[in-house]
Amino acid sequence: MIFAEFAPAGSIGAPSGAAVSAFGVVALALSALLISCGEPAVESSAPAPVADAGEPLTAETREGPVSAVVSLAPAEPRLGDLLALTLTVEAKAGVRVEMPAFGDALGRFSIVDFAPRQEVDENGDSLAAQRYTLQAPMSGRQRIPRLRIEYVDERQGQDPRTRELLTEELGFEVASVLPDGPIGEDLRPPRPSLEALRGPWQRWWPWLAVGLALLAGAALGVVYWLRHAAERARITAYDRALSRLDRLRRAGLPDASHLDAWYVELSDIVRRYIEARFGLRAPELTTEEFLLQARRSADLSKAHGELLSAFLERCDRVKFARYSPAADESQDALQLARRFLDETRDGAASDADPAPVAAPA
Repeated sequence: MIFAEFAPAGSIGAPSGAAVSAFGVVALALSALLISCGEPAVESSAPAPVADAGEPLTAETREGPVSAVVSLAPAEPRLGDLLALTLTVEAKAGVRVEMPAFGDALGRFSIVDFAPRQEVDENGDSLAAQRYTLQAPMSGRQRIPRLRIEYVDERQGQDPRTRELLTEELGFEVASVLPDGPIGEDLRPPRPSLEALRGPWQRWWPWLAVGLALLAGAALGVVYWLRHAAERARITAYDRALSRLDRLRRAGLPDASHLDAWYVELSDIVRRYIEARFGLRAPELTTEEFLLQARRSADLSKAHGELLSAFLERCDRVKFARYSPAADESQDALQLARRFLDETRDGAASDADPAPVAAPA
């Protein structure tokens, strides 16, 4: 078109041959300049083309209405070459096909690029293709794993269950980039292993760190156990009995339907306190047997023995004689138990005799 503008016909007259040649050179130069200015160069981000080395490796698999062809090019690659793996699946009309899902890797090969394609002809037959650009991990004998294609035959009269078609494996050899024959002497010898470069301390420090961590954990465990053991030791027989007595007091004085259970709990508190405090088998003995043991104990004074005898007598009248005490009597029994605990606990003054206890009415 530019040449036509620079070579008009008609009334201007026909130019000479030299003029036409000059105009042609100028037109070509201007065309190149306009094209270079109007269309900026675009850097392509597509992967490097796959080397072509003869016919590709091909394997075909058929099953019912579905056929799959796997091809790999080049057939004899070298390490560093990009490999083109193409999966082509043809299916009859009415057959729905699910191609393999795209991932980051295919077996031991990393996927550099992936391009799917699908089309249907005028008969309804479908053709789906997936092209993978792969990078071999190393030289030597390699294989492309089997690819799984799922399909459902939705044609009338066919089994609608999902079926699968597995392609054949492709085995091939990836050549090394090293030249054939012995390696030249100008190459440097291999460096020693990292383990050989490490000193004794560098080799053993992880084990030492683990040992120190275990020792620290064991020390913390011992400290924790000793601390809680000391806390448990501080909870004396008096503290345990006083805690049970306070819970009984907060529950309130018993009514006629709970007298027996309330006095059983009250006497059990005192009996178990005596067992832990003076080493007497108080819970297993009858009242008479227990009082006999108490009088023989050097740790329990005669006055405290009499105080205990008066307390147990009050409890036994309710438990065994079906006595129904008034509320003030139950309150006196509760205070009597607390008085016995306070006057006989570890560290309490034992030389002072307790005040006399009034006999129950």
